Order: sequence, then C-alpha cells, then structure tokens
Amino acid sequence: MKYTEYDEKLLDLIRNGCGNFMSLTLRMDDENKTLQPVGDRWRITDRRLQALRKKMMIAYSKSRQMWLVLDRSTK
Repeated sequence: MKYTEYDEKLLDLIRNGCGNFMSLTLRMDDENKTLQPVGDRWRITDRRLQALRKKMMIAYSKSRQMWLVLDRSTK
C-alpha cells in the first residue's frame, strides 16, 4: 500500500469524527500490519499523522483532544 492511500484513509476517518490517536491506530491496524508486519505498528499511524500535519492538511486540537482536517479551500 502506498502512503497516499494510507493518508486518504486517515483523512477520511478524521473527517468522519475519528480523530483520537488510539481510535485511528485501531482502525488502521490492518493497513499497519501490511506496512510493518512486526514491531510497533502504531508508529506508522504516528508518522503519517505528523507528515499530514507538516503538509498543513490536519491539525491537533488540544481543547477537543483530537485531530481535525483543515479546510484548505480558504487558503
């Protein structure tokens, strides 16, 4: 699986209200197993969240304690 597909799945989950890190990691477990069969699979989710944050596609809301997709149409 390419990271672009993985990222799109993450973005869809976040758009649909699943913005908690643990929930995202659990929902992406099958993809994580494909990308990293052994070891700490949650690290893939963490790396991709940080990559999306650096691209300014998502942001973490401390007050809501969840990831949010940024509205790029106003930028």
